[in-house]
Amino acid sequence: MIECYAYLSRAVPDLDLRELSRIIVNSRGFNATYDITGVLLYDGAMFYQYIEGPSEPLADARQRIEASRHHYDIQVLLDGTPHTPGAFPTWSLGYLMLDQPAQALQALVIPADHADLVGAFAALAAESDAM
Repeated sequence: MIECYAYLSRAVPDLDLRELSRIIVNSRGFNATYDITGVLLYDGAMFYQYIEGPSEPLADARQRIEASRHHYDIQVLLDGTPHTPGAFPTWSLGYLMLDQPAQALQALVIPADHADLVGAFAALAAESDAM
C-alpha cells in the first residue's frame, strides 16, 4: 500500500548547507532503493516536504526525518493514504530552494487536503530552481 507524509518544520539557525547536501544525497539513495518519491523545499528558515511510497519504508523515512537534529517544531500536514498516488514520480527527492517563505503551504489547514497540498508543492516546484 502506498502512503504519504508531509510536514513543515523550522531549520536550526546554524544549519550547515554542506550537511544539508549530504542529507539530500543520502535520502535520495534511501528513497530510490525503497521506491519513495517526493520533494523537499527549503526557504532558508523552514523545510516543507512531501513524500510517498510503500508503507514500511515510508515509516522508516518518517522516523529518520522526525529524529533529525537539523530541524524542530515539526507540523504534520498529511499522514496516510494519498487520494492519487504518484504526485512526484520522477523525483526520489527533488530539492528546491525557495526565494521566499512558502505561504501557500503555511496557509493550509492541518491536516491538509491531499490534492490542495500536492498542488501547492507542484506550483512552488514549478517556480523554483530544481536541484
